[in-house]
Amino acid sequence: MNLIPTLTADDAGRALNASLEAARTAGVAVTIAIVDAAGAMLALIRMDGARAYTVDLATRKARTAAAIGVGTAVLATLYAGKTPPADMMTMPGGVPVLSERQTAGAIGVSGATTERDEAIAAAGLAVLVPA
Repeated sequence: MNLIPTLTADDAGRALNASLEAARTAGVAVTIAIVDAAGAMLALIRMDGARAYTVDLATRKARTAAAIGVGTAVLATLYAGKTPPADMMTMPGGVPVLSERQTAGAIGVSGATTERDEAIAAAGLAVLVPA
């Protein structure tokens, strides 16, 4: 039997708190979405001041990273100038959470620059998968 690792609610809470702290430190208002290995939502927060459409973008970034198992920044490079498959988000800000080389979930962030979104997602990832 092959068991697939997946994020827990506690994992999502820790990642959410770390990402929120990174956003506050950067002085930006973003939406943060955290999904499990199947792409099901574990945590979602839209900070005061974050635009409503960022909920959809952050969610799609997280689900894309979980489904594909690579960051959306990588996909942005691969699909530059091309049309990606439907529902695939190819903007930086989505990072997969890997455990034993398998995707356990993902974090998606939207609302700041793509570089800042990526850094905020990375802050959440760092508490789950220390370097």
